[in-house]
Amino acid sequence: MKKEEIKKIIIIVIAVIILVSIILLVKGCDSTKSDLKKKGYSKDEINTIVEKLSESDINKILNMDYNKNLVSIINEQYYIPDNLERYLTYSNKNENIKDVISIVNVGADSDWYTNTKEANVDEGIKMLVNKFHYLKDDYLPDDIVPISNWYAYDGHSIKKEVYDKYVSMWKAANEQGLRLLVNSSYRTFEDQQKEYDMSNDDYASRPGFSEHQTGLALDIVTDDIIGNEFENTDEFKWLQENAHLYGFILRYPKGKEHITGYNYESWHYRYVGKELATKVKESGLTYDEYYAYYCEYKKAC
Repeated sequence: MKKEEIKKIIIIVIAVIILVSIILLVKGCDSTKSDLKKKGYSKDEINTIVEKLSESDINKILNMDYNKNLVSIINEQYYIPDNLERYLTYSNKNENIKDVISIVNVGADSDWYTNTKEANVDEGIKMLVNKFHYLKDDYLPDDIVPISNWYAYDGHSIKKEVYDKYVSMWKAANEQGLRLLVNSSYRTFEDQQKEYDMSNDDYASRPGFSEHQTGLALDIVTDDIIGNEFENTDEFKWLQENAHLYGFILRYPKGKEHITGYNYESWHYRYVGKELATKVKESGLTYDEYYAYYCEYKKAC
């Protein structure tokens, strides 16, 4: 048999294989669409499902009852495929799909302090510590330095990098006639235990779950201010516009209590570095939400 004839045969065989594959694929797609239709999904819903979900996820859907929220869920900006089943389950309790996505992404579809895991301290200033990510009782950040009484009430300390950026921020605010004061800073595990013993879950983190143990968190107020009275000050307004320029984010914003697990704290600022702080601010997300989507899922923190 001549080489040219052999080549023709090979081409014909390949063409037949491709054609058969296409036919099988079309039949499989038609079968999937038919099965989804039987579940109650409309034509538009089916097209979206087939386009956006993997075959394994579609098989999961076919083993469930029709869910009216499915398409809205998979169309959400911060949708994470691995969380699909949890989104669907939680959407039966909460029909605000944006909330469903956020709550599930951060793990808040479980009770606080359950399904916990150790914080990744190797991430340094980017590490996440919250009610689901904890620090060991022997975790001690390096480079802790005292904060001058010029910038804080007596007896406070923080990581050197955070201190330097805070001082720069303090000076910038001071040039505008504003006065910032730190009234809480680095705490050891034992310090947090004492705080918790005095307050319990209503007002304090459990030891190991507090950002203050990282040496990256500062509670910032101004003279003669208590609690959330701080949000009514010019200092607070200035921080909202400028804190990210020095690497700080407002960690527990108003209206996000169901995401962070904490009451609104206008005074609690977390250092994550200028680049990341800017991204978090521009996203409009809490750090918990941002970390879950961009740092863990996208690997682009």
